[in-house]
Amino acid sequence: MSGDQEFPIHVFPARVGNAIYEIVQHTHAPLPMVAAEMLGVISLACQNRIDVCRLNNLRSPTSLFIVTIAESGERKSTVSKLLMKPIYQLEERLFDLYKQEIIKWRYNVKIFKAEEKALMSKLKSEIRGGKDPTITRESLSMLQDSYPVEPVRYKLTFNDTTPAAIKEYLCGDWRSVGILSDEAGTIFNGYALNELPFVNKMWDGATYSVERKNAPERLIKNARLTLSLQVQSVVINRYIERKGDIAKGIGFFARTLICRPFSTQGYRQITNPVVSSEHLPVFHERLMEIVNESIENKDERICLHFSPEARQRWIAFYNQVETEMRLLGFLSDFKDYASKIAENMARIAALLHYFNGDEGDVSLTAVEAAIEISAWYVDEYIKLFSKQQELDMVNTDADELYWWIKEYCNQNLLPYMRKNTILQYGPNRFRDRGKVNELLSTLYSQGKIKAAKKGKTIFIQAMDTWGFNEVKKYHRYTCLF
Repeated sequence: MSGDQEFPIHVFPARVGNAIYEIVQHTHAPLPMVAAEMLGVISLACQNRIDVCRLNNLRSPTSLFIVTIAESGERKSTVSKLLMKPIYQLEERLFDLYKQEIIKWRYNVKIFKAEEKALMSKLKSEIRGGKDPTITRESLSMLQDSYPVEPVRYKLTFNDTTPAAIKEYLCGDWRSVGILSDEAGTIFNGYALNELPFVNKMWDGATYSVERKNAPERLIKNARLTLSLQVQSVVINRYIERKGDIAKGIGFFARTLICRPFSTQGYRQITNPVVSSEHLPVFHERLMEIVNESIENKDERICLHFSPEARQRWIAFYNQVETEMRLLGFLSDFKDYASKIAENMARIAALLHYFNGDEGDVSLTAVEAAIEISAWYVDEYIKLFSKQQELDMVNTDADELYWWIKEYCNQNLLPYMRKNTILQYGPNRFRDRGKVNELLSTLYSQGKIKAAKKGKTIFIQAMDTWGFNEVKKYHRYTCLF
């Protein structure tokens, strides 16, 4: 079972991990939610500075797609504002500067057009009068070369937007943006994710043709897009009902690091009113150093390669994932997601390596950290989508009770529960002792629960399939991984 305690926060570089802990102390938000938002911010900052090269120099972006399912009251907005504060401040300064520059540019364009009009008038007059127009033509040609250069609109983030607006922007000179939202209901219910093939292409870093009526074709080349969306469960469930088959079929969810952290509501006790505030500024300093470098060198990206040891570890991880996609493998029902795991892992490794300021090739340490993080997200994906698949296939009272037991234990951080808890707090139609005994007997015979008796109390434990981390541990023990 994946829980907040098992999230591999310890594998993050110190300046990242310390900042995550500090925000958790300040906000009491779920740790995986803070970590996911942190990964999104790092992806946004680094995606225009670095690419990652895997086996045989296969180059890909380092952009991440992240979806975190969290209910209202989990302090999503607070976490986002804390992490993104200097980026939002920079965007305001850049926009103010852009407004000044655009006024100057429009003025210079007016001057250019006036000079062009005067020269064209002179050219026509010379042609009509039979004079030699050579010098005027040369002047016109020189003038065309001096057309005022439109200032670059540096916009780093979008919130609620349309695919058309994003395409229009990425056709410009700045081609690195993020769609970030701490309340992504407008994203999932609106237009931003209406064109998933386009969104997938941006994750791939592929060239995309933009065609408009009465306008020449334009190409989006070498663009980078980060998605970091926090959304309530009711919204994502409705989205899956409407477009889940499409989103899975074309690989959007396969590209996405998705999780549903345990709620901390009801457990946010103040035990120490004094918390540290020294680590977040250190994180912000490195963050803005990378963002400013990205703007100054907007057309240059470094390609990070793996060190020999890191490359061998990546190959071993790739091979293990491939093995688990076989008929009886742990990932046999999730081949779409499995096909992107190794690439997402490589992206995370490169991001952690670069953000930490490490020199040279991506290290084995960064790859090991990325494997732990990726494995956690694999477990989260399977936990979310296998539940949906099973409920879709069999909608019986026994299955519903099974998932209620699992959810109750997960939410309350319990390894097992008393049978009487079902009678006291379970769904109304299950608060009948005879029916509960019948359903529990069915689940026990199916191997979905364990039962133990201590005195007169019966304890129930929902059985989980192995998570990816458990599979890894097993294969390490048997020298297969």
